[in-house]
Amino acid sequence: MIISASRRCDIPKYGKKWLLENLKQEYVNVTNPFNRNQIKKVSLKSEDVDLFVFWTKDCSDFTDVLDYLKSKNIKFLIQYTINGYPPEIEPHTGNTEKIINNFNDINLRYPGSVLWRYDPVILADSFDLKYHTKKFSYIFQNIKHSTARCYTSFFDEYRKNKKFIAAYNVNINDFSKYEEILTEFDNIVDGSDVKLVVCSEPVNYISYKNVIKGACIDKDYINEVLALNIQGKRDSGQRKFCSCVKSIDIGAYNQCRTGCKYCYACNNN
Repeated sequence: MIISASRRCDIPKYGKKWLLENLKQEYVNVTNPFNRNQIKKVSLKSEDVDLFVFWTKDCSDFTDVLDYLKSKNIKFLIQYTINGYPPEIEPHTGNTEKIINNFNDINLRYPGSVLWRYDPVILADSFDLKYHTKKFSYIFQNIKHSTARCYTSFFDEYRKNKKFIAAYNVNINDFSKYEEILTEFDNIVDGSDVKLVVCSEPVNYISYKNVIKGACIDKDYINEVLALNIQGKRDSGQRKFCSCVKSIDIGAYNQCRTGCKYCYACNNN
């Protein structure tokens, strides 16, 4: 079983105490986000959990949990988002340089456990090709020796971010503009050991040198790197082009306090 913690909220940043308590009691109660009367008890016993996948923008105060998992021989991967958007749209992400340092520190302490996300790529008047090329290049140059992959995806419209789209005149129609950005990213990582993985997008992979087909929760990568034997099927609850293997998400919507204006999981607008 793979535990996702979480696509719905930033548990490493805000839920460390809660998660540790649940790990020690060896289960967690998860409320169905579409039916609050439906609560599922999920085992967190080491014999039941193959892998934790964490999703975060700040893992600087989470080593207690990672050390605990390591002591129980439970493996983990961290999907760590560093995109450096300004405070006007990411009010509480924190200083980019400190986040970069933490990313590198996590890799030193737990080699191979941390994967970079430059996600989502928002194409708007304030965030054009030049902006993303400069920002991506800066972050890449500072973490390229600490990650094997960079996950990226293009901005998607959701009910909760429609006001953001209107306020920033976000491009949600011209996919070719996003392909131009991906070409720049491809050139930037060329010659390094970092591969680009495009999440949930209909990309023509043969057009790029360093873009590979994969998934955020990629069973082939997991089995190879972590010596596991994950055999699960594709998670049908994700987006159309998502190829992630099935996992159980233990988070909840509208709990994250980072306040990203474009978020699909919180009512920040």
